[in-house]
Amino acid sequence: MKFLRTEPTIRLIMIAALRRFLPLLCLLLVFPAGQAGIQNLPNLGDEAAGVMSPYEERRIGEHIMRQVRRNLPLLDDPEINDYIQALGRKLVAKSDAASFDFQFFIIEDPTINAFAFLGGYIGVHTGLILAAQSESEVAAVLAHETAHISQRHVMRMIAQSKRSSKQMLAALLAAILLAGAGEGQGAQAAIALGQAGVIQKGINFTRSNEQEADRVGIQILVDAGFDPRAMPSFFESLQSTGRINDTAMPEFLRTHPVTSRRIAESRTRAETYDYRQVPDSPQFHRIRAKVRATASGNARDIAKTFQHNLAEGKYRNLDAERYGYAIALMRTKDYDAARKQISMLRRVQPNLVSYRILQAEIDMAAGRYTEALELYAAANKQFSSNHALVRYYAAALLKSGHPKNAWALLKEAVKKQPDDPSLQKMLATAAGESGELFEAHQALANYYYLNGDPGAAIQQLQIARKFAGDSFYLQSSVNARIKKIQQELAADDDRR
Repeated sequence: MKFLRTEPTIRLIMIAALRRFLPLLCLLLVFPAGQAGIQNLPNLGDEAAGVMSPYEERRIGEHIMRQVRRNLPLLDDPEINDYIQALGRKLVAKSDAASFDFQFFIIEDPTINAFAFLGGYIGVHTGLILAAQSESEVAAVLAHETAHISQRHVMRMIAQSKRSSKQMLAALLAAILLAGAGEGQGAQAAIALGQAGVIQKGINFTRSNEQEADRVGIQILVDAGFDPRAMPSFFESLQSTGRINDTAMPEFLRTHPVTSRRIAESRTRAETYDYRQVPDSPQFHRIRAKVRATASGNARDIAKTFQHNLAEGKYRNLDAERYGYAIALMRTKDYDAARKQISMLRRVQPNLVSYRILQAEIDMAAGRYTEALELYAAANKQFSSNHALVRYYAAALLKSGHPKNAWALLKEAVKKQPDDPSLQKMLATAAGESGELFEAHQALANYYYLNGDPGAAIQQLQIARKFAGDSFYLQSSVNARIKKIQQELAADDDRR
């Protein structure tokens, strides 16, 4: 995110603030830079107090997401991302916004938090995935965030505000989020910008939003086949953690204040449904194991922890623990031991895609490219629609010196997921190494744009234009793309 006339130290502080108060900043992105302190916003007109259409919400959400990619440590693991997206979409299908294009993503952060912002974007910290005791608890948080979006809580706040002053509305939203996060001084500063009565009304409305998100979220959980009791259970465990260690209160409690009354209400609501045991999916356990195995830290210590858990029987799923151990061993470059673990798993489930990917990745890491590519080719023939498999296979082809084969794979993959910046960057590399320079620079432009750097995107498009030759279609498409990005930048300049 760009901050004008900002010293490097302050820039780092602002980025840190983005991580802690992302929901607040997402809301403030609605307002002009001079009033909200944020730059480079899409120009949606002067009537900020009016309710936006879903299309306008999506435009803002896309802009926010580009800044998120640029400033936050998003987890770039296709298997983990595919899992959270599939879980989220299962919930969305049972919500009031089933036709809306939700996007779920993961931030590599050990704190326990999740958030939603305009346009159907929902972020989850890796810390929350590890803190959850069941798949239903993760689903409960996603259902709660989905409800915030499906019920259009932000837009309802704006609609209920009878004041047209953008400064007042910005102060209202700031106070809501800061007060909810327990930041007394920040809330007082926001209140100083407006009338205390309006601010208090906004805070009360936000509390009712949380209650409604709980109610709607529980219904989504039930309809999607998850345990509705997981929501109050997760809130209760977080509240208990906060009591035990006030200095390490879960971030989720700071942005989603949980009271004993709220827990009791959600538990009462959940108890109205008949109890039925909802087992965790094997994939849930594998994903948690992979998050643990790939976490930052000493790889050997992580491997020893998995080894100890397996020896002492301290696991909830044996295969998942062994899977995580194999990943950790690969990180320590103990490839023979890693291969032994994955071989045991494949004897039980020879066709599981995750196991086939890991076996091939172990061979790639060990420099056994021929064996790895044979494994990937066989798996891709059987599971060609698996996004994670295609990503890993294409990366292996690039690493082993087969860019044209990777290019063919990635062209099809990008058609299905054009908003995946990692795919765009891989496509740029594959196309460039294959001599397809127009497509290489075009893909690199998409990569920069998706990561919040429109200036670099324009530069790449201008280079791409030089390789378009006499093709009227290619020249026109590049010119149109440049013009669109320039219009976005001009709109941003008008707001400064």
